[in-house]
Amino acid sequence: MDLALAAAVAPTTMAAERTVAVAPPLASLLPEGGLVRGRTLACEGLAAPSLALSLVAEAGRAGAWLAVLDLPWLGVEAAVELGVPAERLVRVDAGRPDGSAGNDQRGELWGEVLGAVLDGFDLVVTRVPPRVPATLGRRLQTRLRTRGAVLVLIGDPGPLSPDVTVTSAEVRWEGVGGGHGHLRSRRVGVEAAGRRVPRPRRAELWLPAVGGAVAAAVPEPTVLHPRSTADPVLDTVG
Repeated sequence: MDLALAAAVAPTTMAAERTVAVAPPLASLLPEGGLVRGRTLACEGLAAPSLALSLVAEAGRAGAWLAVLDLPWLGVEAAVELGVPAERLVRVDAGRPDGSAGNDQRGELWGEVLGAVLDGFDLVVTRVPPRVPATLGRRLQTRLRTRGAVLVLIGDPGPLSPDVTVTSAEVRWEGVGGGHGHLRSRRVGVEAAGRRVPRPRRAELWLPAVGGAVAAAVPEPTVLHPRSTADPVLDTVG
């Protein structure tokens, strides 16, 4: 192969080899069409936990191991409903803070546990606790790149610098009528932005869709209201 051509295609080839697949409805939001090993992605907004789990579900079904770190309120049943295989999910607890006002050990302990988890798992979903020093954030991201894992953050990324931030908004549940029915699906508007995304990318999703998991939502048509036959200007002319 010509050396110039080899140099040109090498970065693309390496990126493809490092890409972790996501569910098809989510692929258009990400610049490489999937999660890239060694990078950080942040999920924010009203549906951030569900969005984070949906992003890692496809990798779990393909055989990747997922660690959920320090998220005691994130239920396994909810993860399974969104497509994460329970046998590929491990919950890890970094400990509890002592509640004192001057306590700064929370971030250090979380960082220590996260560093160890990055050594043994393909994907890690976590949240950044308060008081994490900037130096610790830089060390963790260096370790992430070295180990080739994928870090998915829920909420404020703190001192960590996400490559892509995916924000969920415009949440609307479906299935409940006037005093009857039950919640069946949730329509969510999602936008991806960040230093890896030259222009913001948007998608409409069912998260979860009917029956669970994630599905693309058909854009809702714009309703044009017909103009009134009465001209308000003419009506005021005597």
